[in-house]
Amino acid sequence: MNRILILVLFLLTGLTVKTSGQLAIGYNSDGNTLSLSTDPMNKFVGEIRINTKYYNQASWSYNDRGITQVYMLMKVLSVTGADLFAGAGLGMNLLSDESEKWLSLNIPVGIRVSPFAKFPNLFITGEYNPMFITAEGIPIIHSVSLGFRYVLIRE
Repeated sequence: MNRILILVLFLLTGLTVKTSGQLAIGYNSDGNTLSLSTDPMNKFVGEIRINTKYYNQASWSYNDRGITQVYMLMKVLSVTGADLFAGAGLGMNLLSDESEKWLSLNIPVGIRVSPFAKFPNLFITGEYNPMFITAEGIPIIHSVSLGFRYVLIRE
């Protein structure tokens, strides 16, 4: 019950980011990560992610599924149809089966493109996201993935 309460509070905190009525869902290939975010076209984007399987680039015993992550992303550079973004976030293995809980500091950097004129709400992403675990003796998770974001509501 405690785990569920912590997760709900964590998610509600992430959802307090101003959404302006625009919401997007997403997927990243590494960790089979699912996301819920504000509109990717905004300068600042709030995002919540949860991985459903182990990360491919981490071959250590603390690599787990159920790492809940909250991010604030920002457009760094924008050209027609493409954006370079960077950000910061926190992660915690709230939903994992591991008894030892830890916190990570995450610094994603990536590119987001909108390649299809017929689907203006669809964005393809490529991202590198190192996750620095604060617990002693745990190495960095290097997450490299391709993915997409789809805007559900457009004002």
